[in-house]
Amino acid sequence: MDGRLSGSAEQPHSCVICQRRKVKCERKHPCSNCVKHGVVCEFRPPAPPRRRKRQSPDPDVVAKLKRCEDLLQGYGIELEGRGKDQILDTSKPGNSPLNKAKSEASETIKDGLAKSDGELVNVPRIKGQSQSSSYAAQSEETKHLEELLEGSDEETRKPGPGIIQKAYDKDHHAEGSGLLFGSASNCDLKQLHPPAITIFRLWQTYFTAVYPLTMVFHAPTVQQQILDASSDLDNIPDSMEALMFSIYYSAVIALSPEDCEAMFALTQPVLVNRYLLATQQALNAAKLLTSSDIMVLQALVILLVVDPRALWIHSGTAIRLGQRIGLHRDGTALGLPPFEIEIRRRLWWQMVVVDTRLAEISGAGTSMLSAPFNTCLPLNVNDADLSPEMGELPPEHTRTTDMTFCLTRYEIANFLKCSNTDFFFFDGAWAKPDDAPATLEEKDRAIDELEQRLEEKYLKHCSDAKIPLHFLTRIFLRNAIYRMRVVAHHPQHRPDKGAGMPAEEKEYLCRLNLNMIENDNIAHGNKSVDKFAWYLNMNFQFPALIYLISELRHRTRGELADRGWTAINKGFEHRIQFIVRRRDSPIFKATSALALKAWQAREIDAAAHREPIPEPPNYINTLRSIFGEPPPKRRRSIGDGLDQTGMHTTQNDSVAGSEALQDNAETKSS
Repeated sequence: MDGRLSGSAEQPHSCVICQRRKVKCERKHPCSNCVKHGVVCEFRPPAPPRRRKRQSPDPDVVAKLKRCEDLLQGYGIELEGRGKDQILDTSKPGNSPLNKAKSEASETIKDGLAKSDGELVNVPRIKGQSQSSSYAAQSEETKHLEELLEGSDEETRKPGPGIIQKAYDKDHHAEGSGLLFGSASNCDLKQLHPPAITIFRLWQTYFTAVYPLTMVFHAPTVQQQILDASSDLDNIPDSMEALMFSIYYSAVIALSPEDCEAMFALTQPVLVNRYLLATQQALNAAKLLTSSDIMVLQALVILLVVDPRALWIHSGTAIRLGQRIGLHRDGTALGLPPFEIEIRRRLWWQMVVVDTRLAEISGAGTSMLSAPFNTCLPLNVNDADLSPEMGELPPEHTRTTDMTFCLTRYEIANFLKCSNTDFFFFDGAWAKPDDAPATLEEKDRAIDELEQRLEEKYLKHCSDAKIPLHFLTRIFLRNAIYRMRVVAHHPQHRPDKGAGMPAEEKEYLCRLNLNMIENDNIAHGNKSVDKFAWYLNMNFQFPALIYLISELRHRTRGELADRGWTAINKGFEHRIQFIVRRRDSPIFKATSALALKAWQAREIDAAAHREPIPEPPNYINTLRSIFGEPPPKRRRSIGDGLDQTGMHTTQNDSVAGSEALQDNAETKSS
């Protein structure tokens, strides 16, 4: 019923006139106020309340939400509908960060590559740094904290390292690199540079003997930088100076002792120690552990490649510095210039190969192959195809290029990495069986496919053995395939640790290891690769040598035994000076003792069969002169051998052989 016709019934609200005058109304029709003033008393329902204007969000709440979104994105969770500065709409349950995390967690785990690597911040050059571009990886959380400290106004924010990075560098620059190479000395690095003409000769040595095997930068660009720096040694940027000393050091190692004395009038060991110290101090001066300069990292990687005393922990430092610069993320996804993309790929994959090699030497078993990264392989192109000014990456060649040797090694490393994630039977290099080991047939088939692919892609173009790098590529690639087969068939991967390994399998392993030693001897015997002798010595197949000598303790006769001792003796002749210099090394002593026992077993077997005692090779004679010949022992571990039928000799044969050997020795002495 209308309020105006309701008589004296009380109304739920005041009349229009009282509302307008803002006075108390009796809420009866007509009310006393309207009667008193002689106006019409009218009651109407009040208008609905106006919606209050929405206040701007609390800045603190916005900042917290933004930080949560950044953290979620850092763990690989893509937020739909989020712009650059847009806040995630959490009003709907389906859009909450928690639900997003639950729905996308499994996909994030399968992705394999953590996206918490952040973005790259272009760090402007400061005095003392090289002219190449510098990028520092910055996590999303650190970026957010920098924005809170400095303000989010892009117009007022200064370019360059943020407050947190500056504070970290200031706190750690004094002792950072000293953890790696010791505290910096007071030596004047400028005084350690050789004359300009010698600098160029060292560069030429590096370019011909080291660079084709490493390829961590663009040689034409660095050559011009070295020429410029050598003309003004007082104003060399710290990063460029570190790279120059690293090049000096590697060139001195690649030179022969005679060339070192002719060029410097100093012995090679003196020069090696001089430039090693200078390289370490130059890296300290360049603030190795806090620098984002790729040139500093290039200097460290060259040092790791050529330094036989390099530690696996140093390689780990290089990997972490590479991750700080963002090398483990392919440059195409980061929007970098094409030239920088290719240089970053070259450096990263050389680091992976070096880390894998040092992990094997140190016995660690695992390497960067088991870590997630998406950096693509370098292109199969020549340095002449690259230029800092190029607008796009050049097309790959189908023939051999400057990168061929390195690419064959990177292809194998990439194969191991991909197998580790796809087939679940690699652990770096099949270092140990995991929860889902593959069968030998599967491993062999995978290696066969890799070998065939590399043959078609690279080896068929390296058929000219007169070209040193082609010859070396074939040798190293063949040995790498042999090495993979050895690891795949290694007795330690069997449940019984090889106790029940068939004789055919043992012979197969013996032939693989023997092939590696023989290939190494072939490489040393080729005078055209003498300039790469340093690399051959650095990558000697030491595990193959140990396995072969151990096998020869039991395989005392036959074609494999004869080939084995011939190969071992040739390898010794190629490295006689290198071995003798390390005569006090524990590993040399252990290897020598094993070799002497293996040869003694061969002599005992010959005596047991009433055959002439074989003439000891030079290798055994040298070891006996150093350590003394051990007396024959009547032990099955020494006397057991294989006769011509492949059967083990009996214990009585071993004793008889020992006695015959003793009689033979007495006859010779009389």
